[in-house]
This record gives sequence, structure tokens and C-alpha cells, in this order.
Amino acid sequence: MGKIRQTRLQNDYQSVRTLAASCCFKDSYKLKILQAQGNPPENYRLEITNCRGIKAVINNKPQYSDRHVIKISNFPQDYPDPGQLPIVRAETTLFHPNVYSDGRFCFAGAEINKVNQPLDALIRRIVSMIQYENLRFGVPANSQAKNWADRYLSLFPLSPDSSSTASTAPQLRWR
Repeated sequence: MGKIRQTRLQNDYQSVRTLAASCCFKDSYKLKILQAQGNPPENYRLEITNCRGIKAVINNKPQYSDRHVIKISNFPQDYPDPGQLPIVRAETTLFHPNVYSDGRFCFAGAEINKVNQPLDALIRRIVSMIQYENLRFGVPANSQAKNWADRYLSLFPLSPDSSSTASTAPQLRWR
């Protein structure tokens, strides 16, 4: 393992631990590290709670979930080079234009290839995606979810309580 990659993975682990310890105070969602494997960790299972997402749509009505389990693994050998992201997969069901039916998140777009993204920023991006805080879906991983979301834009962004507003949410973009 290259020294730059190892240092970044160590820094990522510390930043994820810091995020898990602090987000329940600063942000509306809560993050818990269920598992971190490797030294430094290259496989994570995370629980994100108090984060409203859509698990299914039945008769055009969303079925919400506020708890999500996410697995982050398979960090590329070139990580943290721009565009080199780990695989992110939802273990809990998510109905979202940028999430494939097998739970894999789709991170695409020109900005991804221009910056390297620390793991805590990627986790914030995942939370943003789950809550539909950005409605620029690009080429969808799930066209059914994109078509539904395009018809019901007035429902977004999602928040776990009515006091949350889009202005307090991170302004992250993805395709």
C-alpha cells in the first residue's frame, strides 16, 4: 500500500469517527460506525439514522425510512486520486434515481473527476442523496425512481422533521 493512500485511509478513519461523534449534535442525522475492517480500515458498515429517505413507492405514495445501513468498500488502488471512489452500497432498500436496484450508489459527473473527496465528505454526500437535497439526477441508475421524482418535485428535500429546511442542509451536487 502506498504511503499517500495509507495516510489518507488513516485520516479518513479518524474523520469518520469524528463525524460519528459530532453529527448528532450539529446535524439532524446520526451516524454510527457498525464495523470498520482493516488497518487502516478499508471496509465500513455505517448506520445513518434520523435521515429521511424513500424505501419504496406504492401507488405513487412514498414509503419512508429514517434508518439506513450503508457499506463502503473496495477503495481503488489509486485512492485518493480524483475520481477514485470506493463502492458505496445501501444494505437497506432505497428508492432513488442515483441508487441502482442492488443498492449501489452512482457517483458520476465532471466534478467527481476533478477533486479527491475525503470519506467524511462522501458520507455527507450520501446523506444529501438519501434526503433528495439535490434534484439534479443526470443519467439515472434507477429510471423508475427518476421519473417518479421528476413528477413529485414538491416533496423534496426530505427531512426527518418539519423544522428542517433546505438552507441548513449541505449543498452537495451529484449526477
